[in-house]
Amino acid sequence: MLLSFNWLKEFVDIKSSHLELEGILTMLGLEVDAINDLSAKYAGFVVAEVVKKEKHPDADKLSVCEVYDGTENLQVVCGAPNVESGQKVVFGKKGSVVPNGGFKLEKRKIRGVESNGMICSQIELEMGDDAAGIWVLPEDATVGMSFADYYGLNDVIFEISITPNKADCLSHLGVARELAAYYGSSVTMPKVEMYENDDDVKSEISVEINDADLCNRYTGAVIKNCTIGPSPDWMQKRLLNLGFRPINIAVDVTNYVLIEMGQPLHAFDLAKILGNKIIVRAAQEGEKFTTLDEKERTLDAHMLMICDSKRPVAIGGVMGGMNSEISITTIDILLESAFFNPSSVRKTSKKLALQSESSYRFERGVDIENVPLALMRAAALIAEHSGGKLVKGYVDTYPKKHIPLEISLNFGKARRLIGIDISDDKICDILNKLNFSTISRNDDSATFRVPAYRVDVSYDVDLIEDIARLHNYDNIEPNYNSMIDFEHESIATHLSVPPLRNRIRKYMVSNGFNEIVTQNQIDPKSAEIFSDSPVILANPLGEELSRMRTSLLPSVLKVISNNIRKGTKDLKIFEIGKSFRYGDASDSFLENIIENEELIIAVSGSPAPIQWTQQRNSSDFYDIKGIIQDLMAAMKIQKYKFEEAGSTNGFTAMSLNIKVGNRVIGTFGQIDPKFAQIYDLEQQVFAAVLNLKLIYGTENTKYQYLKVSPYPGISRDLAFIFDSSVKSADILNSINKNGGAFLVGLDVFDQFIDKKLGDNKKSLAFTLNFASMTRTLTDDDVEKDILKVCEVIESEFSGILRRS
Repeated sequence: MLLSFNWLKEFVDIKSSHLELEGILTMLGLEVDAINDLSAKYAGFVVAEVVKKEKHPDADKLSVCEVYDGTENLQVVCGAPNVESGQKVVFGKKGSVVPNGGFKLEKRKIRGVESNGMICSQIELEMGDDAAGIWVLPEDATVGMSFADYYGLNDVIFEISITPNKADCLSHLGVARELAAYYGSSVTMPKVEMYENDDDVKSEISVEINDADLCNRYTGAVIKNCTIGPSPDWMQKRLLNLGFRPINIAVDVTNYVLIEMGQPLHAFDLAKILGNKIIVRAAQEGEKFTTLDEKERTLDAHMLMICDSKRPVAIGGVMGGMNSEISITTIDILLESAFFNPSSVRKTSKKLALQSESSYRFERGVDIENVPLALMRAAALIAEHSGGKLVKGYVDTYPKKHIPLEISLNFGKARRLIGIDISDDKICDILNKLNFSTISRNDDSATFRVPAYRVDVSYDVDLIEDIARLHNYDNIEPNYNSMIDFEHESIATHLSVPPLRNRIRKYMVSNGFNEIVTQNQIDPKSAEIFSDSPVILANPLGEELSRMRTSLLPSVLKVISNNIRKGTKDLKIFEIGKSFRYGDASDSFLENIIENEELIIAVSGSPAPIQWTQQRNSSDFYDIKGIIQDLMAAMKIQKYKFEEAGSTNGFTAMSLNIKVGNRVIGTFGQIDPKFAQIYDLEQQVFAAVLNLKLIYGTENTKYQYLKVSPYPGISRDLAFIFDSSVKSADILNSINKNGGAFLVGLDVFDQFIDKKLGDNKKSLAFTLNFASMTRTLTDDDVEKDILKVCEVIESEFSGILRRS
């Protein structure tokens, strides 16, 4: 935000130079980013008169001028087409630096003719956009006067950073209050000189608020018989210095009072307010409205609208509409000053991608008690400088009266938190200077009433922060001795890092996976795929981040989509993060909200780098299955099984659940193409989602050394024809159960499907490995076990042994 040093001095008696004020503002928590001394910026530029103009002897588009700067006549070569003798102009002397470009003016020859300075345009002086010619000043401009003095530029502009909590300092009045507290002086409020007629404002306009939660207060004033023209020079100059472009008297006054008092205002053409009535209501879903920037906006039911008796005329707290704007034909003005719900304005501004100076202040919170004062200040200025008359009084609809907050402060607590011995009287004095009025006081504490403009103060610690701030942090000696004994304190179990988490992370990275980190917030559409009632954020950064994620899948698919779009199509990624849902949980941080830690693994494209001796293949179901099997081994979890999951939670029917005991700890398989298309994914993606919260509680297998047989073993391959519905896992379990004492290894090595086998038939082939710890086995030792396996498979699974 930009601040004028001269303007601040109109509010409070500043006893410091602008350089000293920089340190004071920073100490008060208003960090100064830059200081722009306008008088220094325009040093060497003066009001001058063009005494004579002649054509350049060697250039058709150049003129040779004689310029009088108040002390001497100087020859200047000028290329502007509009330069004429007798004009008052802004002249840059030798040695001055042109603001737009930063180059220094020197005596030089232009096409053989000596030139001693420069006649300037607005754009060269950074005083406007006109680059067509030189800036011609009014005839009454005083020759020889410095340009800074002539144009009111003998000012210093501070550029300060306002933290989100200091909404009360988004104006000159707000900063002046802080300085008054620092100096121990008072604030001089702007004078409001009324130019009223005898009409009653209630006969001109009425106000109806349909939603008091979105609009706590709405005031309106009417100025009649106005002439819409430019604002006075002093106002335009002040606005330009602070980055505002002058437009007309009505708009300029609303901007002027905005930066003066921090209250956004809006001016309507009263003739365009149908029914002479203002209705404050929520928008209708899908309602269309064209704002002042000539863009049509689509609204939703959460946005606040200012309407007349038939239609919307403004988006509350954000921007006005084309259908009610002030124009040169406007005669009567309706001026609005209101208090809109900060959260509502913030959401509307973000959703419409439309931020204005008004929304910037409304969404941080304005002073609800300052609403009528700012209204009358602006109304009086418009009436004074437009020749209009203010209709007597103003409309004030105030359905939810502000109840001042009262906070009790313990003096001892303040001293402990600040870390210094500060007296009770000093504490009260500091808070009183900041306009916290004392309600009551005893030996240990006092109760203070919070001014309405301090929307950042809610608790006693906020008061303590203000005490430390005004006492000056530089006056607080640092103490680096810790008062907390960490040696005998252990981290709470639910806050400690599970050892398995880092083991998983290291394992995945060492196996060629890239770890990603995504936000816990997602868009409503993605959240509702996995839950009908996702956790909704009260104050989201935007609609696309308004829900807590119910699964990590949407976030990961967005990352995959973004990488593929940018040319990286072979991906192996994983993320460890939280998902959120409503429910009862004794160990949750927030009541009725369950946080689940999840591991998500995703592969897409080729699983291996390009290698000229090998054919490139795309990742498939068996790749993600093998990844899960290896990971389960790395986590020392052996007692698990896979079961069909069906089409669920973003996966196709080609997916499996991972079960340990009776608990499903995860799911893996192919991402449903319909789900993938939401994120513009046409390439197949295979993924696994594991519930780490359940895995951390799973009993890990304790590995121990098993002696390897020193004797040769026997291997047998068996192939059976089954119905296609038979599961290989069931066959493996049966073989393990009936394979005898010598069976030490078992694998499926082939699956074959062909019409020659019959309809709905398939062939599965198994390798059985036998060994003994005491001797070399013979064929007779394993033959009876193989026969038993074949009999069981034939009887239990209707399997037919393939003999050739």
